[in-house]
Amino acid sequence: MKKYIVISFIFLFLISCEKEIDIDLNQNDPKFVIEGNLSNKAGESKVKIGKTLNFDETVPYPAIRGALVTITDNTMDQIDTLSESTAGIYIKSGFAGIEGHTFTMMVKTGNEIFTAVSKMPYSVHFDSLVQENLAGSSTNGGPITFIQITPHYTNFYNFENYYQFVVTRNDTLIDDIFIRNDIGFNGSSSTFPLWVKANKNDIVKIDMQCIDNVVYDYLFGLSENIYQYSATPANPTSNIDNGALGFFKAHTSQKKMISIK
Repeated sequence: MKKYIVISFIFLFLISCEKEIDIDLNQNDPKFVIEGNLSNKAGESKVKIGKTLNFDETVPYPAIRGALVTITDNTMDQIDTLSESTAGIYIKSGFAGIEGHTFTMMVKTGNEIFTAVSKMPYSVHFDSLVQENLAGSSTNGGPITFIQITPHYTNFYNFENYYQFVVTRNDTLIDDIFIRNDIGFNGSSSTFPLWVKANKNDIVKIDMQCIDNVVYDYLFGLSENIYQYSATPANPTSNIDNGALGFFKAHTSQKKMISIK
């Protein structure tokens, strides 16, 4: 019994010791950040490549130039090579993906190679946009209010569907992440509004993108971190291998606009 008491005392003594730990926030290895978008609309696909910064650096993320970027249609065994249009942005004129096909993105920069796979879903018809509440009378820099805008569409009955809504207000991209899924609502019409910051007479454009479940999970994890829904923030699970941050998204695209009333 005395032996156990001594051991317990030593254990409590050890865990009560405090030592100052110096964490070097500025020497973490920078990571590559890749945002790959493959659209079914010609000319709307691009891959953006950058790199993270040290903790205390405030300059823009450095663009990665001179990379080799390809997208392979696995269904047709066809490879397309993208060219650098501006620093860190890679495109191919007239290039578009095909619904139902699976694609592999490959990025080679220096000795690093990154790959990711994404399947482009079949598009769900985007019927209309409906504004559910009126904006205030303030314009030209007045107070911004939240407008409920409902995108109307009907989910496929036999498939799980995942969506991202990319929203711009007066041609300025809104950074909020708008995602939806139809789990439990297969075959039903959408009645869920998007809460968009806008003023009266603003032009709001919404790009409804059908995405795969892996990209949806990534965006869901990202939104939890941004909006602090997660108690333990962490990088969302990317579909890009070899330690890169970001995503590769093969998606359909349908756009509609509305003038806020």
